[in-house]
Amino acid sequence: MRVVLVLTQATGGPARVTAELAAAIPDLVDGPEVIVVGPPALSDAGLPPGMLRPITVQSKLDGGGFAAMRTELAALAPDVVHGQDHRAGLVCALVASRGIPVAMTYHGVPDSAAGRWVKDGPWSGRRLSLSGRSRLLAQRIVGRRMSCMVAPSAAMADFLVREIRLPAGRVRTIHNGVRVPPGAWSPRQVRRFITVSSFAPCKAVPQLVETFLAIAEDRPDLTLRLVGAGPDRCRCEELAAYAPAVAFAGYRRDVPAQIASGDAFVLPSLNENMPMALLEAMAAGLPCIASDVGGVSEILDDDCGLLVRPGDAGSLRTAMEKLIADPDLAARLGAAARRRVRELFTLQRCAREHVRLWNQLAHSNH
Repeated sequence: MRVVLVLTQATGGPARVTAELAAAIPDLVDGPEVIVVGPPALSDAGLPPGMLRPITVQSKLDGGGFAAMRTELAALAPDVVHGQDHRAGLVCALVASRGIPVAMTYHGVPDSAAGRWVKDGPWSGRRLSLSGRSRLLAQRIVGRRMSCMVAPSAAMADFLVREIRLPAGRVRTIHNGVRVPPGAWSPRQVRRFITVSSFAPCKAVPQLVETFLAIAEDRPDLTLRLVGAGPDRCRCEELAAYAPAVAFAGYRRDVPAQIASGDAFVLPSLNENMPMALLEAMAAGLPCIASDVGGVSEILDDDCGLLVRPGDAGSLRTAMEKLIADPDLAARLGAAARRRVRELFTLQRCAREHVRLWNQLAHSNH
């Protein structure tokens, strides 16, 4: 069996999920042949040599990119095509040869439509803009052309049925998975906080910086490391202009190594689904703080981390101060988080569930 994974973006969660998934398939017994078609920059994402077929689709109006993708898919003659981001889903729906099963993973709800998705925090119930309504309508049209829509969380599966109005029988929940590193976080006092973020408004990084600065005002031993890039970075740099304790690492491809350099991980997002960085921090054994939004509570709960109300600076500060003050709690949560990932959210489990789905789609086509 040959499976083609299609991407139109080279960075962000979907790109990382796809690269990790594609690299894990060859290790499975009787795994299919997997080929990734997407931007050339994906070659830096850790894909095995020869797995990437470089094609760029720059926008929904990129006729040349759509044509190139149609030609490539026809030449590859896959048994299953699987789009891995919203634009890739549109591409697959339009250019895959008739009769080939097409799946798509719905990684997250656009911020412009988050009011219909998040159930708590400042964005909950927010009126949809014209852009948000049009994007949901477009995703509904594309989704109904899919043989299967993969949801990385049960919350997202519910959203796809309730808001995108897809038939429940064509929605499959497959949680994201990560590699569990051989080493683990060793119990120690929490002094170094770290986050990995796109610095988009939905990530609420400025609030994290403000909260950290308030805590660190009388604690010169504390540091905050911000990994990533995006529109809110300038605002964060302004807030931390005279605070050397806040470090900006920029966009990095060695995310697991960056995470491992911290004592605790913080994700104060207003809109999330199944964040890879949180899973990687849990796998490394770091105590984690995250907003209770989207599918986050399916991986992190009170048994293995600290959930905070999205947008609530007071709740965030209390959680951070709790880890600082109680190293035993931090160690206990970190160990429990690592066990949670090892039991339920490994990359191998994620890969096996995808292979099972692809086999079902391929056989249903015969």
